[in-house]
Amino acid sequence: MYSSGVGSKNYLEWFDEGYVVAKPHKGPKILFIELTSRCNLNCRMCYRNSWGEYLGDMSEKLFTKVLSEAEEAGVKFIWFAGWGEPLFHPKFIEFVEAVKERGFSLGVNTNGLLLNRDIAYRLVKAGIDRLTVSIDAASLETYSYIRGGELTRILGSLKFIWEVSRKLGRKPILEFSYVLMRSNMDELIDVIELAEKYGVGRVIVSNIIPVTENMVNECIYNSVLGEEVSELISRAAIKSLETNVSVKMPEFTLKTERKCLFVEKSATCVTWDGKVAPCYNFLHNYTSYIYGREKKIKQVCFGNLKEEKLVDIWHKYSYVKFRYRVRFFRYPSCTDCRFHEVCHFAETNQMDCWSNEPSCADCLYSRGIVQCPV
Repeated sequence: MYSSGVGSKNYLEWFDEGYVVAKPHKGPKILFIELTSRCNLNCRMCYRNSWGEYLGDMSEKLFTKVLSEAEEAGVKFIWFAGWGEPLFHPKFIEFVEAVKERGFSLGVNTNGLLLNRDIAYRLVKAGIDRLTVSIDAASLETYSYIRGGELTRILGSLKFIWEVSRKLGRKPILEFSYVLMRSNMDELIDVIELAEKYGVGRVIVSNIIPVTENMVNECIYNSVLGEEVSELISRAAIKSLETNVSVKMPEFTLKTERKCLFVEKSATCVTWDGKVAPCYNFLHNYTSYIYGREKKIKQVCFGNLKEEKLVDIWHKYSYVKFRYRVRFFRYPSCTDCRFHEVCHFAETNQMDCWSNEPSCADCLYSRGIVQCPV
């Protein structure tokens, strides 16, 4: 695990770039809580395929503390999301109700296979605000190949949620999350049609970050499929207009602009064991393949809620400095650097050639190539 260190510098000290940064007065607005690192699936493209960490669930004691810390810090929106399946936590529905009782807005990012009628009813009754279901195919065969589950179970749950929502007069925002690969790119249009049929208002499309070498060929942003991709973008736009389903497509080529939505929207993450990480990309240790080049990602942690307060971690010098550098692009771009194949800085996220520790210089989220609900 990479640790940022606490640091005791005054917030008005000069950064090495020569800029002064004041201590922030506000805490995070959005908090991602990873209830568990366990999952009921083993999807082909999942980060979990390249890590070897201990699996576990967030304790009820820690969860209660996290909610109290979130209240004090001024958090408005909580996501149950991470590298595990939130519904796999034995206290999931009780935690949902606790979040809503405290007045937070709540979103859940799930694979949907554990959404039985009882849980679906209690989710709607509790007043969940957003429900994002990961669905990477429209056909039973492709879905089973990618995720190993039963698509019909998810569609049945979505139908029930729609019926309950109409009955109770509480309609959460329903979204699909779709990881686009060579093996499923032909089914994106069909998924948009499924979204219309089951009351899903938006499809968030992301490219894949390969975490095993045999998944590199699944990338369509690093391939010769230029014409096919352009046609797919056009067809998705037309289908969005026909169905009134919003489709958020990713980028497929590297652009000059970089933007971290976690920093821009004042979001942060808490792992199941209490560590505070700045984003999904740095949530745990894993191996990735950036444009086919192997890169070791070390977990980035600015503190632990078992020992510290969320507002203190957010205001910590090292975390403020990190957010400043990301927001104002004070870091290089390894991804399109001509030396990235031979530069040892590009091998991990621990440091870059501008001496940033950790480094965001190879982040495909910031380039819009990879997307997640924020």
